[in-house]
Amino acid sequence: MQNLFLQWLDERTGIPTLYNKIRNWMVPTGCCRFLSAMIIFAFVLQAITGVFLWAYYSPNALSAWESLFFMQFILPGGWMIRGIHHFSAQLLTVLLGLYLLGLVFSGKYRSPKEFVFWSAFILFLFSLASSLTGDLLSWTLSGFSATLVRVRFLQMIPFIGEPLFRIVCGGTEFGTLTIPRFLVLHILIFGGGFFAVMILWRFFDHRSATLIRQCFDKISENQTKENETETSADKISARTCGYRWVPFWSSEVLKCSLAWIFVMAVVLILVYRQPILHAVRPDLFSVHKDLPREASLGVHLGAPADPASFYDAARPEWSFRALYHFCNLKVKSEQGEIDVFPGERKYIPIFIVTGCLMFYVVLIPIIGRLKIGHYFNIVMVLFLFLSVCYLTYASYRHDYSDPLMESFRQDEAKAEQIAKRAVELCLAPDGIPPTGALTLLQRDPLLQGPILYTQHCAVCHPFKPLDEEQEHPDFKPIPCETPKGPNLYNPIRKKWIEGFFDVKQIRNDDYFGKTKFASGTMVGYVRGELKEISNDEDEDGKLLDQLIDILYSDAQRNQLRVETPNGVEGLTEEQLELFVTFNCGQCHKFYAQTEKPVIQAPDLRGYMSRDWMIGIISDPVSTRFYGPAIGKDKGNDEMPSFYLSPEEAVMSREEIETLVDWLRGKWYRFQ
Repeated sequence: MQNLFLQWLDERTGIPTLYNKIRNWMVPTGCCRFLSAMIIFAFVLQAITGVFLWAYYSPNALSAWESLFFMQFILPGGWMIRGIHHFSAQLLTVLLGLYLLGLVFSGKYRSPKEFVFWSAFILFLFSLASSLTGDLLSWTLSGFSATLVRVRFLQMIPFIGEPLFRIVCGGTEFGTLTIPRFLVLHILIFGGGFFAVMILWRFFDHRSATLIRQCFDKISENQTKENETETSADKISARTCGYRWVPFWSSEVLKCSLAWIFVMAVVLILVYRQPILHAVRPDLFSVHKDLPREASLGVHLGAPADPASFYDAARPEWSFRALYHFCNLKVKSEQGEIDVFPGERKYIPIFIVTGCLMFYVVLIPIIGRLKIGHYFNIVMVLFLFLSVCYLTYASYRHDYSDPLMESFRQDEAKAEQIAKRAVELCLAPDGIPPTGALTLLQRDPLLQGPILYTQHCAVCHPFKPLDEEQEHPDFKPIPCETPKGPNLYNPIRKKWIEGFFDVKQIRNDDYFGKTKFASGTMVGYVRGELKEISNDEDEDGKLLDQLIDILYSDAQRNQLRVETPNGVEGLTEEQLELFVTFNCGQCHKFYAQTEKPVIQAPDLRGYMSRDWMIGIISDPVSTRFYGPAIGKDKGNDEMPSFYLSPEEAVMSREEIETLVDWLRGKWYRFQ
């Protein structure tokens, strides 16, 4: 009864026959056998993790990077999925390259395995293409700029180059329409194409192995030597391919399992490479201690792309480093280093040289039909392999060892700082605004402050530590060629304010030394009247120190103190009396002061507070600061008004606020 049921089931479905074939599956032996298993496993890893990433990815210029940030730092285990997807793709390219080398060196690319070799080569090209498109999908500063350079090479192709560029980009420039096109290329064209060719690859490999087995089955039946000679072309080639077959469900399945475990182990080591390297060599490899642990795991998330600015230090993936270095080869001459392939000739290495190499690879099985052709292929492929390895090494050595590439290393370090800051800002309680993470960077005092200061302030104001003072880690010195104003290095510190009451400091270059005030009323007051007051009423300097403390406390505030009929917020009558004791009211206006100053000088209410600093940058010649009553020949005539009105603004209100927050050292820090 059971046999009748199985016979009926087999006639209708063929399942029992298929089961028997699987149970009795025989596979050929050889090193390439396990490389094939590892290639398939690496692709399966990519496919599974790719589906998860696709579910959370947003193909939009305002949300592509942000969706990756969500996967990396918010989604549980997202950093692991990103890391496995990325590094399995890198490993897949390596495995395919080794597989092709193994076929050539072992001679297993010849008849009847030509289509095995050709399909494997197409898989290799698909893996490279997937890396190219995936680089842009991250929408990082480096990925955007590097991909833009590569895609612009299409414009070098006569006639069809420009239309092809527009089709790929979705317009004349990279933008929102570009991402969906690259997503389709990455998933459907190259991912789907890889799967389809992989099925053909396994079919061709199985078919060629079957032919080889049949060939040697005939040989084992004591065929005559003359009969062997009749089909020598195929049989001699078949002999080089190996012919021992073993059951898969024996030790072979264990060996394949070990190969898969090896692939998974390598991928996980790459995912955890940063903490592993840090544990081995903490002096060379660092981890982000001030960010969540996800920042040091998986794939590094670069800074979000800014289409308005190009990143000159962008570099392609390691798999394209050899071609990149070859395109930028230089030779030394009497005039210096000269490009072998200048801009108008870069089509030669990109299209002509690579095209010729690809054509040669396609011809390898045909050339190898002759014995001398096989040896030629081995020598040629070995030469190409060593050349690619050397060019890749030379590219990295040039970037990170050549003294002339110092600007590249500085740009890369700056990009790393921006990437770290982007993550830090996105982890703030307010999160990412609807306009994207790039908006956070454009409004960040830590990043934009030095740029604004260099552009608008460094012409007159130095920015460096005071004498015998250590450099603050968040404030890098900014050079000033012709200093004309005070040094504004971290100006809300008590030590900086104290300098205005010191006889020596107030006249040096960090304060009034390069200004008209070097011989003005304030300097005269410090050298004369302040000395007398200190000798008569403040011998131990405690009163002056209390006065400086009040100014320092105002500098830590955002706005002025609230004045009421009952007093001033946060100040006692004794503290207010200090301004009378030191005769500050003769020139400066202060809280609870009824009489008008005799000499007009900046208002000290809220001195160096956020509101005060915004005011003096916006309009230093207002009556609150150096108003018209002082006169142009005596007042602060060097500093322009940066924001009198929206129509006359040198800097926007938002830029001034950003600059002030940077000078005050007030920005978000992830805790």
